[in-house]
Amino acid sequence: MRREWGSVLTIAFIAAAVVGCGQKNQQQNAGTETAPAMQNAPAEAPPATASPAAPAAGNVTVPPNLPQGVTAAMIQEGNQIFHGPGNCFTCHGPDAKGTTLAPDLTMTPHLWVTDYPSYVKLIIAGVPTPKKHPAPMPPKGGSMITDDQVKAVAAYEWSLSHPQGGQ
Repeated sequence: MRREWGSVLTIAFIAAAVVGCGQKNQQQNAGTETAPAMQNAPAEAPPATASPAAPAAGNVTVPPNLPQGVTAAMIQEGNQIFHGPGNCFTCHGPDAKGTTLAPDLTMTPHLWVTDYPSYVKLIIAGVPTPKKHPAPMPPKGGSMITDDQVKAVAAYEWSLSHPQGGQ
């Protein structure tokens, strides 16, 4: 009898996992709209200090005095990747002001990065042991973006916390 219950429970667990993964894949393949997926996100607490609003995909102000190797086109592309295939918005929020899982990217100073190259390195390596948030960031945020796309996301994230430009 025990063996039968063990088999039943195993089959039930596998069936639940398959159904759950199927629903996740349907949401991911439903198109580029992110609103339905965000409906289940926890409510965000307002930040302790005001910071400039991060633009949604498609509306980016490019700051002056970009770091060496960064272009306005990279920042625009990074915005699209942040809100799309990079899935960065999932943890950092659609406005990049952070969630309970990940930090606000519009504020300075940051705990892990100081300049554009350090943004690139951090995104490539991830953050296995965050200092202030519960969820580790896997390399490339767990996405399948290329190294060139990482550089674009890093340029976009740099621009969010450096609206006045600078190095």
